[in-house]
Amino acid sequence: MRITIKTPKTRDDFKAYYDLRYRVLREPWGQAKDTEKDDYEPISQHFMAVDEDKGKIVGVIKVFERSAGVGWVSHLAVDPAYQKKGIGKQLLAAVEQAARESGYTVLGCMSRLNTTLYFEKNGFFIAGIPNHYFGTTQVVWMEKKL
Repeated sequence: MRITIKTPKTRDDFKAYYDLRYRVLREPWGQAKDTEKDDYEPISQHFMAVDEDKGKIVGVIKVFERSAGVGWVSHLAVDPAYQKKGIGKQLLAAVEQAARESGYTVLGCMSRLNTTLYFEKNGFFIAGIPNHYFGTTQVVWMEKKL
């Protein structure tokens, strides 16, 4: 398995990118199609993990400037068949590199409560209190100093 991290460029790239986000982050919770997108899409840097052997997008993530020097990481999703293989870690590393190049000093994310341990293992810490984000889904603000 050869995984490369790329930026989606074509219409087909973005179609597959958003499809994976929906299948992993929204569909399992009964959310409607198009909830996988938000108002920050146009100002975000988007990254995708591609299985080069199969020509398939297997992971996605994005980052945008939340406030001066603070990047907001969101929509990290990895195809269930590819989870626990380091792809999320590769996507986070790509975002961190882009964030440093953009002059960010902090990365933050709204983590679902069941994923906070994953982000802690990747250097983030809880910096906010849990709140409801999407229906009954609880999230907490986490940060990582760069």
